[in-house]
Amino acid sequence: MRRNERSEFFLRVINPRLKELGARMCNASFAEDAVLGETAYQDMLRFYEEERSQGFWHPAFTESVADFTSDDREAVTYYRRALAEAHELDEPTHSILICMARRLHDIGDREQAEACLRDGRAEAIKLQASDFIAEADGLAKEWSSDPSAS
Repeated sequence: MRRNERSEFFLRVINPRLKELGARMCNASFAEDAVLGETAYQDMLRFYEEERSQGFWHPAFTESVADFTSDDREAVTYYRRALAEAHELDEPTHSILICMARRLHDIGDREQAEACLRDGRAEAIKLQASDFIAEADGLAKEWSSDPSAS
């Protein structure tokens, strides 16, 4: 599947299903229903694995799975896969890097977290992605004021 076909398939087929599954997880969280949230997450994983087994992958798809993964180490694994996919398709990586930075920081890998944050912010600046620049700046400020970061 060529890059533009892969992106079109993502937008037409995958993204609507992801939105529905994400909404189910958010609604479950709002209702404080952990069982419903876990069921929706497992549905997302099943959907993801089914699509990958058929040869469909896209960095935004993998990044979405990472975003909804509660285990930080597992999420980092998905973010790394999304990063490799983005490089393969020559897609932007700033959102992946910034989100992965937060998870890396949360598991105590501060050096890698700071590198991801720096690289993600630099790309966000190039792309004039102001929301991501602000997010990166907020994380950097939060981390610099964290007394446990020493």
